[in-house]
Amino acid sequence: MTHVHCTATRPGTAAGGDPSRAPVSTRVVVDAAGGDGPAAGALSDALTALGLAPEAPDTEAPDTGRADSGDPAPAAYCALLLGEEAYGAGRSAGLDRARVRAAALAMAAAGRGRLVLVTDATGETHAGTDPDRYARLAADRAWWQHLVTEVAGRGVTGNTVVTGYSPGLGHRLSAEAEAGLLRCLVQRRPTTAADVAATVAFLVSEGCSYLVGETLPVDGGAGLGQIPSLPAGPPTTAPAPRRGAPREQPPPEPVSGQDLLGHKVLVAGASSGIGRAAALHLAGRGADVILAARRTQALEEVAAEIEARGRQAWTLRCDLSDAEDAASLGERAWKAADGVTALLYAAGHLGFSAVGGDPASAARTFAVNLHSFVAVTEYLAARWRDERMPGAVVGVSSVSSTLSPVAGLEYYGASKAAMAQYIRCLAVSVGRHGIRANCVAPGIIETPMGDAAGPDHRRGWISRIPAGRVGDPHEVAAVLGYLLSGSASRVTGAVLRADGGFGLGDVAPLRPGYPERAFPAPALPERAEGENR
Repeated sequence: MTHVHCTATRPGTAAGGDPSRAPVSTRVVVDAAGGDGPAAGALSDALTALGLAPEAPDTEAPDTGRADSGDPAPAAYCALLLGEEAYGAGRSAGLDRARVRAAALAMAAAGRGRLVLVTDATGETHAGTDPDRYARLAADRAWWQHLVTEVAGRGVTGNTVVTGYSPGLGHRLSAEAEAGLLRCLVQRRPTTAADVAATVAFLVSEGCSYLVGETLPVDGGAGLGQIPSLPAGPPTTAPAPRRGAPREQPPPEPVSGQDLLGHKVLVAGASSGIGRAAALHLAGRGADVILAARRTQALEEVAAEIEARGRQAWTLRCDLSDAEDAASLGERAWKAADGVTALLYAAGHLGFSAVGGDPASAARTFAVNLHSFVAVTEYLAARWRDERMPGAVVGVSSVSSTLSPVAGLEYYGASKAAMAQYIRCLAVSVGRHGIRANCVAPGIIETPMGDAAGPDHRRGWISRIPAGRVGDPHEVAAVLGYLLSGSASRVTGAVLRADGGFGLGDVAPLRPGYPERAFPAPALPERAEGENR
């Protein structure tokens, strides 16, 4: 069954942008101790183009701000760790751990801050390289993760950007080696300083408040394991061009702008929870939104809010547990809005299994979480290919795709794991057509699905989250919006955890001072609207 409703765009109301894109501090320290001068300069120039104000660390008073001005310490700190021998990088001096730690603790004392590590150290192995050199890089990355966990409960988030191959950040390969490397990438070009800066800008934003200890691969799909075709004969010095491939998404605008103007995003599961929050977030960034779910009245309410933000909305009633209904959703959305530029699949069903099996629960869980997602995605991917236009797909998976937090998640966990792996494989298949595919894996979020656990289990879950709290749908929406935007144009095949650091494996009884420190008082985000999914 289909119900279509369209709201008109109000003229003159599209100015501004979503406040979650604003940086926690326009001043961003760029610490080049573990990089090199040219890399720091290139990244600083790219950050400046986005409206940020990069500065060198204050070596005299790193924990209090500029000694000669009395200004407070910046709430955003970006450390460079560049030394990937396989990319031809110079030897890294390593992080200035004392300085980075002092900055992190100053942020924690203030109850607010963002830490970003920019590195080319992937952790992969390469024949003929120095293992001791890799061990030192790995040690700094491990140290960073422990520091991030330490300050996460005090309003400070820390995450890592992996750059991939980037001559602009100091990598140097022969023409033959570079061409061979690019053949192994989904996106056949090097990473630029602008690519990295766009992701750094997201990681220092207000909205990036529940991403803790995560690694964002700004590498064009380098880690997906794509195997290139190698014709016989001598190697060439340039990868074979892909004819007819559309241009990638344009580079991002300054962080205060509406970077999704002109986009039409289909949001499946838009009536509540993460899907609803994401639809409103996208509208705040300038997108028009096609809303799909079962509950028509709830969709109308979301559409009214989008209209109030000056954007256009269409509502489509769709039961995503019904294969026939789901199979036609992509086409209906395209016809309703006269085109779709991106898909956000936030629909989900938490079906518990039972010893001996529950066929009905299994069927519904896989239908909503996987099969309908695949059906909608395949229609849109084929349409984008045929129209020679770029596209983006983002699915909402779960930390249960890689972990098993409670009993009875066989169907749910397997369906979400299948979604994540489908995304990785899809990224390789459609990258040549200018289409990106990514996933977000939320932890426990303030939704009815998050409330499925009883209060005692909820307390136990929170005790294992370094951030010390349950996440908010708007915090997940900010990550989804980033992946759909031009800021993530170099990110594909990624599965990002939005879980407050749960996936880092912290266990409350192993913390010093247990049990008093099992439940630290969390620093809550300023915008904490509990919504249901």
